[in-house]
Order: sequence, then C-alpha cells, then structure tokens
Amino acid sequence: MTNSKDYLEHVGVVTESQGNHVKISLLGTGCSGCHNSLCMLGSSKAKEVDLVAIENGFLAGDEVLVKINPKSGYKAVTMMYLVPFVLIMITLIFVAHAGYGEAVTGIASLLVLLPYFFMIYLLKKSFAKQCKFEVVKR
Repeated sequence: MTNSKDYLEHVGVVTESQGNHVKISLLGTGCSGCHNSLCMLGSSKAKEVDLVAIENGFLAGDEVLVKINPKSGYKAVTMMYLVPFVLIMITLIFVAHAGYGEAVTGIASLLVLLPYFFMIYLLKKSFAKQCKFEVVKR
C-alpha cells in the first residue's frame, strides 16, 4: 500500500453501494493534505460523489477515506477554476480594449466559458481516466 503522504485524503460515508460503484457523502472538512478547502469541500454541506471502487464490499454507512493523488487534484482545480478565470480576464481585456461597452464586455466574458465547459463535458471520460480516486475503509 502507498504512503498516506502521497495522497490527499477526505473522510466520507458510503450512502449507496452497487457492486464496485459507490456513492459517498464527503464530510465537511478540508482534505488532509491542504485544509484550504480550495475545491469547496470544506463548506458545511456534505458533498455527494459517485466513484468506482477497486474492491467490493462497501455497505451503506461504512466510513471510508477517499484518496486522490495531489497532482490530479491540482490539475482538476486548475482546469475548473484557474483556466476559466484566465479566459474571462483575457476576454474582458480584449473586448474592453476594442471599445465595446461594459454590458457587451461582461456578456462576452461570460459567454467565452460556454465552449470551454462544453469541451470539458465532451472530454470528461478522458479526465476521469487521468484522475484516479482510491476508496478504502477507515
């Protein structure tokens, strides 16, 4: 088994289990590696995630650790937060510099996200293969 320092860990409770597919309610604390709650998991509400577990045998109510490689976590945060922010800012600057009004500039800055998130949606299976989660009983 790998060293726990090699992973970001998050405590959760299995809410549903069907074979190796488990639905986990992540409890409202930050990950063990950062505690910054950058991914919004530190909010007070529990978050539900559907994962494929390597091993079977998880039952509803089991307390588990969800582990992710930090590289994968940082890549996901970059793709979902940093890149959209940069796209908005670049569009905002170029459209404003082109002489359009504030309303057009603001709308264009938000509309640039539609093709970006559509692309993310189309490539979600590819991202899922790159971002591996491990679920282990606690």
